[in-house]
Amino acid sequence: MLVKILEIVAIIIAIMWTSGVIYLISKGRIFNWFYHNVMGWHLPTDEPQEFDGCNIHAYCKFCGKEIMQDSQGNWF
Repeated sequence: MLVKILEIVAIIIAIMWTSGVIYLISKGRIFNWFYHNVMGWHLPTDEPQEFDGCNIHAYCKFCGKEIMQDSQGNWF
């Protein structure tokens, strides 16, 4: 029984260590990948944006696609 508990604890520690290493290597880029590729959220570049009187137009920082900002502030 004790061996089984130690085995489970070792597996949990290995998973935590591996996820920590991945986070340190990516320096937060893993979250950007998740939000952009999985959730479909875009983030504008730091360049000046174009306003056409109704919408704000910009380019996505990750994929370069032209994006627009809606009235609630979300980019799509």
